[in-house]
Amino acid sequence: MTLVGTAQAAVRLPATDCAKTPSDARCKFSDASSRIGKTGTGLPFKLGGFEFIGSGYVDGASNSVVVPVEFGSQDDTQGVVMRVDLATGNRSIVSGYDGEEWKGAGVAYVSDRGARGEAYDLGRVKVVRPGPGGSILALVDKGLQSRSELIKIDPNTGNRSLVWASKVFNDAAPSGPTAIRDIEAQRFNFGSNALCRGGDKTALKPSETFETDGQFAYFFLANSPSGTGIGLVKVPLSGGNCSWVSQYWPDGKSEIGAGPTINTLSPLVFASSLLGREFVAATGPNPSGNTLFAINTQTGERRTLSAKNLQTPARSKGAGEAEVGYLGTLAVGSAGIATLRGASRTEYFEPVMVNSQTGDRKMPSATGSLKDARDSGSNIVAAIPGTSKFIVAFGKALHVWDAKTGASFLLSQ
Repeated sequence: MTLVGTAQAAVRLPATDCAKTPSDARCKFSDASSRIGKTGTGLPFKLGGFEFIGSGYVDGASNSVVVPVEFGSQDDTQGVVMRVDLATGNRSIVSGYDGEEWKGAGVAYVSDRGARGEAYDLGRVKVVRPGPGGSILALVDKGLQSRSELIKIDPNTGNRSLVWASKVFNDAAPSGPTAIRDIEAQRFNFGSNALCRGGDKTALKPSETFETDGQFAYFFLANSPSGTGIGLVKVPLSGGNCSWVSQYWPDGKSEIGAGPTINTLSPLVFASSLLGREFVAATGPNPSGNTLFAINTQTGERRTLSAKNLQTPARSKGAGEAEVGYLGTLAVGSAGIATLRGASRTEYFEPVMVNSQTGDRKMPSATGSLKDARDSGSNIVAAIPGTSKFIVAFGKALHVWDAKTGASFLLSQ
């Protein structure tokens, strides 16, 4: 599948074959401190905090994978977008704050108390996708009580600007050129539906993921706050109103679009991808088996792509014993949809491949660097276009895993 906004030339990977050379340093993974920073150059992912490598994409033009990396806690500014060379594993920071140094700048403003500040940091950055004109789009979400921000990054300077936010900036400074509300008003009209509203016009809080087709950004909304509806909205990247693509209510009543609904009050959705014109995402229990669903970004039509329903087997879709995971991991590639098994045993690398046509699920093997790995913060970061390979985050490191053969090796640590 071609990723919007990126040139997808054939990528160059390390010449590693763990079946032939099992003694290769890339074939046996260890998260010991003596190994950190030894595979590839640059700032390592593991710095001794609560690091998490989120969902990214492969940029064939630069032979790299672009990834979001969270370094600190929920409410701080420590997070970066990083570029990792696919041939060497070398790491470089594109934008953000790593706890010691800043790369790029946000937008300066003066707060309601007269203090100078800077908006649009990358603390708790969750997802990055290719943006228009070679830019990078990053979703920052500091938690349920904070607003969500879609930030545009200049890859040459690392400078950051706002594309969209879920609510008005929490600052009541007097109007003027340095007031953050006036600065943001140049981006969108707070009195319009640009903020995305539902139900009684309450501003909506999207799930911690998004997709883009180069023209719109798509967000999944999960009835938060309660009574605002569930479904998919789109926001023009050039600025303009937010509009519902597909909308329904927890009781199953459909406002926009047709098809099955997710039978839960507030679906947990932490990962997504695009499959052609469909927004594909994994959700939590429904009511007891996890669900992979798809929403057509043009028509709003919904479908259950794959689900193993333990409580009501007749509602399952697709064959296979595996359940689809919902802990924030999903990527679509030539080999199918890659995710991880459900929450019960995610301390192991247990991938699940889903057939996008039938919904059938299978659990491929893993050899090489991922054979004996354990990590509760694992993630399927991105698919490598034109191949059966995926970039996997495991043990605060990046690995290359082949869904067809099961082979894996360490890319960057």
